Amino acid sequence: MQMAVSKGICVPPVCRKKKQDGIVLIFALILLVVISTAAVLAVRGAISGEKVSNNLRVSAVATQAAETGLRYCENLLLAGGAPVILMPLTAGVLTPTTWKTRANWTGGNISTVSADVANSSDSAGRTMTKRPLCMVEEMRLAPSEMATGAAYLITSRGFSQDYQTNSTGVVTAGSEVWMQSILRY
Repeated sequence: MQMAVSKGICVPPVCRKKKQDGIVLIFALILLVVISTAAVLAVRGAISGEKVSNNLRVSAVATQAAETGLRYCENLLLAGGAPVILMPLTAGVLTPTTWKTRANWTGGNISTVSADVANSSDSAGRTMTKRPLCMVEEMRLAPSEMATGAAYLITSRGFSQDYQTNSTGVVTAGSEVWMQSILRY
């Protein structure tokens, strides 16, 4: 003869005490690990995105500085004024190569964009800690073109505000951009 269960009251022998397996605890711990992993990945993604956007900004600033240096030397060359230093062609070399060697970017081989141009009073940005550099090299023209004028390779280097190098000249921080143009007149 079996006893009936009425209104949530268990009357023996029908209702036996159930063994508790702890499945809720295991499920809660797994869910906690999943949520924690998602949170860590979200934070890492945000930090990574911030680094990418900062690198893009630093690169854009260096590109604009290189463009400023390029235009500065072009304008000085067209005006025929100093401090543009013309690097002569090396015998037997058809295209200028002086710009390729870092050691040539020191001393009297280069022009530095003047402070009033690089950090003008009407500029909305921060001042440049290292002003752009430019180098002008004469290009060899074909004999048929020599009578019509001259050609010059202008190379410019622009730097970001956080640009740093070590004692050997290796870039340790920031951004450096090189640009070139050919001016023929």
